[in-house]
Amino acid sequence: MRAKVTINSVEHEIDTHERETLLESCLRAQIKPSYSCLEGMCSFCEAEIEEGDVKTNPGYETKSHPRTVKTCQTFPVSKTVKIKYLKST
Repeated sequence: MRAKVTINSVEHEIDTHERETLLESCLRAQIKPSYSCLEGMCSFCEAEIEEGDVKTNPGYETKSHPRTVKTCQTFPVSKTVKIKYLKST
């Protein structure tokens, strides 16, 4: 699976795995999205899903927008996912 990840207006293309969160995939690819706790508490890793399907762990859904997710608690479902991080690094 692949993901297109936009951070600070720069798009990166990375490999993802169904058992790895989107944030873990970004960190493994050595791109640096905004994040802090890795546990779904701080919301620094929020991103907008622009294309594709994802699954978020129950209880970690965001209330700001239906296509906004905490990437540390979200897994890719479709072959391609496109996300845009909301906070600058």
